[in-house]
Amino acid sequence: MRDEQNRKIKSRATIICLRSGRVLLVRKKGGKWNFPGGEIEPGESPDAAAVRELREETSIEGHGLLCLCSLRVGSVMHHIFTTHFHDDEKPVADNEIVACKWVPRAELRPAMLSTAAAGLIAMQLPALSA
Repeated sequence: MRDEQNRKIKSRATIICLRSGRVLLVRKKGGKWNFPGGEIEPGESPDAAAVRELREETSIEGHGLLCLCSLRVGSVMHHIFTTHFHDDEKPVADNEIVACKWVPRAELRPAMLSTAAAGLIAMQLPALSA
C-alpha cells in the first residue's frame, strides 16, 4: 500500500472526440485502443497539452476543445476535454499513433481499451454514455 501512496501522480490531457454518436479511439503499435491524449509536459497547461496531443496524434489542428472535468483514475490525473468532429473531418494517425477509428459509444468495451481508457469508461462520464 505504501508504494502506491508514494507513486507520483501523472497528469494527462485526454480528449473525447465525438462524431455522430461515435467516439474516436487511437492506438499505438502493439497497444490497445485509447482516447487521444498524452502526458502534460512540465510548464504546459492542460489546455495546451490537449491541443498539442490532438494535433500530434490525429493531424487535426485548431479544434475547439471544451474542458469537461479533471478526475483521478489510479495514478493518473486526467484533464478531460471534449470536442465534436464534423462528418467530413478525417483524423489521420500520426506521431506514435498507428491507427484511428470511430466506435459507436454503445460498443465501447473495457476489453478492447487500454487500462486508462477502461478506467474512464467505468467512471460513467455522460460524454461516453450511449
